Amino acid sequence: MTLTEDLKKHALDAGFVSVGIATPNMLRGLPHGPVSTVINLRTPEEELPTVNSVVLLSYYAWDKSFNLSVDSVYLPNRDKYTPKVPKEHYQLYYEVLKNKAWTIVDYLTKQGYESRFSLAIPLKTSAVRCGLGCQGKNTLLITPTHGPRTRLIGILTTAELVADETFKDDLCGTCEKCITACPTKALEPYQININRCLAYAAEEPHAPEVPEDVRKLEKKLIRRPTSNSYIECSTCIEVCPIGKSLKNETRT
Repeated sequence: MTLTEDLKKHALDAGFVSVGIATPNMLRGLPHGPVSTVINLRTPEEELPTVNSVVLLSYYAWDKSFNLSVDSVYLPNRDKYTPKVPKEHYQLYYEVLKNKAWTIVDYLTKQGYESRFSLAIPLKTSAVRCGLGCQGKNTLLITPTHGPRTRLIGILTTAELVADETFKDDLCGTCEKCITACPTKALEPYQININRCLAYAAEEPHAPEVPEDVRKLEKKLIRRPTSNSYIECSTCIEVCPIGKSLKNETRT
């Protein structure tokens, strides 16, 4: 078994549902830089200057609870003896992904290759270049088996792995269910107005660029299990017919 084959087997054994590999050259020209206040997208070389291969891993997020986000309670210093608690933000699916990705990083490191996981490279467009699926009309990665119900993480490594071919098909076709279903009309085919996205509005409760009508819908539609947590809007994911039948199957 080659290193590439063995790595893919380890990733599937860890719970990922698909694995794609690209060289840094295959990812040239993908968007990077600030995306509003959400993330600053970086190139693979910015993350790991010695990178030879980029591995994209997808995990099946079969339940809405994977979209749970939690903010820590901010406690300023009350006196010189009380430690300051920083404000932190956690998304459940990222915590799951990072935990599982560490097993692959550990595997590659033990093989003698410098490796690290990344959430800062352009994951969706990189996954297309790695052959995992297409970028759909809801701007999310659409895979043939699971539709948009996956979450992504990248692994950068000095190992020279065999790259996969770019995904060429458009799985959306004439379907526009996600565009029609979006409660704030944030979507146009293959584009999103992030300022109208409920997920962004919930993550950035004080962002002035979010319109007032979106704020009102956020307060009405976003579910909040506690005062410090919320479940991201996933309407455009739920209505996608690709992979929807898998949700009715019993997981083992």
